[in-house]
Parts: sequence; C-alpha cells; structure tokens
Amino acid sequence: MRKLSTILALLFAAGLIAAVYVGVLFFSENIREGAPNVEIRVNPGMYLNDVQKMLVDARVLKHPRLFRWVAIATGKDKKVQAGRYVFLDGMSISRMLHKLSHAEFEVTRLTVPEGFMLREIAGAVAREVEIDSARFYQAACDPGLARQLGISAPTLEGYLFPDTYLLSWPISSRDLARIMVERFREVYQEKVAKYANDVGLSTNEIVALASIVQSEAQNESEMNRISAVYHNRLRKGLRLEADPTVAYALGGVRRGLHYSDLKIDSPYNTYRNKGLPPGPICSPGLASLLAAVRPLDGCDDLYFVATGDGSHFFSKTHKEHMKAKKYAKAMRDTIAVEKERLKDAEKDTVKAQGAR
Repeated sequence: MRKLSTILALLFAAGLIAAVYVGVLFFSENIREGAPNVEIRVNPGMYLNDVQKMLVDARVLKHPRLFRWVAIATGKDKKVQAGRYVFLDGMSISRMLHKLSHAEFEVTRLTVPEGFMLREIAGAVAREVEIDSARFYQAACDPGLARQLGISAPTLEGYLFPDTYLLSWPISSRDLARIMVERFREVYQEKVAKYANDVGLSTNEIVALASIVQSEAQNESEMNRISAVYHNRLRKGLRLEADPTVAYALGGVRRGLHYSDLKIDSPYNTYRNKGLPPGPICSPGLASLLAAVRPLDGCDDLYFVATGDGSHFFSKTHKEHMKAKKYAKAMRDTIAVEKERLKDAEKDTVKAQGAR
C-alpha cells in the first residue's frame, strides 16, 4: 500500500513538473531587443499545418508539436483567419495562437489622393495593396459592377472616393472597388445630396462637374467660383472649354495642351461638344463636390485663366478674358524664369559645396 502511494506521488509530481514545463514553454517569451518583424501571410483556405510550417520556416516557432496540440485541444485550429500577421522571434506560443485566432492581423493602408484618375488609382492599388493594376482597372470598368453598385455610369471613374482606407489582406479587386464606392455614397448622401436639387443636375452630372472643378482648381478657395463659371456657361448654352476634359480624352495626359489637341474627336472634348462630358474625369474630393452643388452666389463670370501661381484671373466678357490671358501669360513667363534662376542657383550651390 505504501509502495502504491509512493508510485502515485511520483507520478503526480512528474505530471506536475511536466505541466509546469509545458506551461513555461507555452507562455514564456524571450523577445530580444531589436528583434526583426517576421511577416506571415495566411491565405484563405489555409490549414493549421500550413501556418505551422511557415512559422517554423521563419524560425519563430521552436515547439511546433506543442503549438499544434494546444491549437487542436482549444479549437483554435479552426479559428485561424486569413491576413498578414507579424511575429517576433521569441514570441510565446500563447500569443501566436491568440493573434491567429483573433484576427490580429496587420492592416494595409491605401491612400487615394483627390483628383486621381482611375488608371492612377489602379497604380496606387498595385503598389499599396498588391492587387494587379490591370485586374483592378478591368473591374472598375465593368458596367455590370457599376450597375450592381447603383452607379448610373459606364465605369466607376469618379466614384472611387479619394480617402485613406485601412484594409485587411487579402482583398479582391471588386471588394475594394465596392468599399470605395460605398465611401463615396456615404459622403455624398451626408454632405452633398441635400444641395443637389438646387442645381438641377443628376448625380452623374454633379460628379462630372466636380471632377472638372477638382482638375482646374489648385486652391480650394477658388472652387466655388470656378464652379459658378461652368454653371453660367451651361445655363447660356456655351461650351465649357475645360482643358482637363481634353487631357482626359487624350488618355489622361498631365501636360500642357497644344491647339491641335483641342480638335480631338471625343465626347469628353468640351471644346467641341456642348454640355458636360458623359462622366467624371477623375475622383473629386468633398470640397469640389460641394462646389459643384454650391457655386459662388452672385457670380457672373464666364471665363478664367491660370496665372501660374495656383490662382486664376476671372472675367465676365470675352474682351476682358483676352486681356486677362495676356496678363496671365506674362505672369507664367515670369514665374518660369524665376524657377529656372532658382534651379541654376541651387546647382551652383551644390557645385560649390562639392569643390570644398
């Protein structure tokens, strides 16, 4: 009897020691200062075995069997979620499993600047979200997806709202486009829609006009006045003659236009066609959307011309406009000369520093 008690006591002690040992292995951490981040990408449909192998290959998981046993015993093997995870060498198995089963993955940040065209947004998506740009562009140009999202335009140009998005990984082209359109709709309904009836334009026309204002205005303070010019021209039946629409018709070029460019045969060429273009030419931000539905009150201007410093001269008559164009050209020439002078001075400074 005493012998049996001794054996039981030894077994209990051995079990206790084993439990403590396993607990130490499971909960203990030994993260060295400056340990590099190790990124693990868990794709949808991956099993625990796949994740375990990646962690072992990355040399952050030293006890794979314990990792697997605990995951199965606690049911966490069925809770591993897709995403980009960051681990550190020396991190506890407990923390690893918690991250994987509670979707503590890294978010992907996508920033879409105001005024970006669809092809430029596709480039940003490729760089920051790792979605093939051609695939995203194709999805955004799918009329079926536009109809599905309630957009009465052939593509999503103009409806991918410029903002900073925090996204999970991986994400499909169509899901990303849907998120951006939903953000547009949220902003439009909350901030813009209440003024839409006052201008007598459809949503697509408002977004198209806002995209032109966005492309023309470098200073937000001028947006309402630029919008008023276009509203006045529309009301009088004058062509908008907006340079950005021609640039868009040329494939979205970002350069000064030539007179020959103004002859391009395209429904987006507002030098040849009256009214607004068929759709937006870029993604307008909130300020330009508001300007499109709230043009400057009491403004009779019909023309404006860029001065070269980000501002514009505005005119009510063609005669005033021709004078303003001369002044604006003189200003642009002066600014160009000054820029060249500063550039040459900078080069001379660099040379002088290099000669010392």
